[in-house]
Amino acid sequence: MGEPRGLAALASPSRIEIVGALQTHGPSSIRELAAELDRPADGLYHHVRILLRAGLVIESDRRKVGRRVEVVYALTAPRVGGQLDSASPRGKAAVIRAGTAAMRLAAREFAAAIEADAVTCTNGVANTRVSRQRTWLTDEGVGKLHRLLAQIERLLTKENRQKRGRLHSVTVVMAPLLKQRRQKNAPA
Repeated sequence: MGEPRGLAALASPSRIEIVGALQTHGPSSIRELAAELDRPADGLYHHVRILLRAGLVIESDRRKVGRRVEVVYALTAPRVGGQLDSASPRGKAAVIRAGTAAMRLAAREFAAAIEADAVTCTNGVANTRVSRQRTWLTDEGVGKLHRLLAQIERLLTKENRQKRGRLHSVTVVMAPLLKQRRQKNAPA
């Protein structure tokens, strides 16, 4: 079984940024993506071609700008991701690379916000947060957590449609820990 092309395409923080820009701003040209991401347009063409080949992005329109015609790109689905095929070593590798790229991008965005003194607090609520918690979860608890995360994703989608306030990045990672040390009062 081959490597999932969609997940493999997300193995780059740059491509994750492009997908994020298309999610938040809608269909965009390379010129618009470059302005949004504060990057040179020349550096984006390669990444957009990979997203096109993977089927995550389509050419949705062409429009005339001055004497030139520019292509407008759009996501093929509102949410981009994939399923882990646990029987496929290539599928596992693709998931690991995509997850690692998302975490690298989140770390860069977090550090940039701190370095730029962009952290603010309004009515006692900070606009920046990092949290890590080790916890025991039953299968039922994992199910509840997935439902709550789905609620959060719906809230983020709704807020994004309004395009008000300040743009934020939210990254969530959940993974079972492999080596568990026996703790006092822990179930046997």
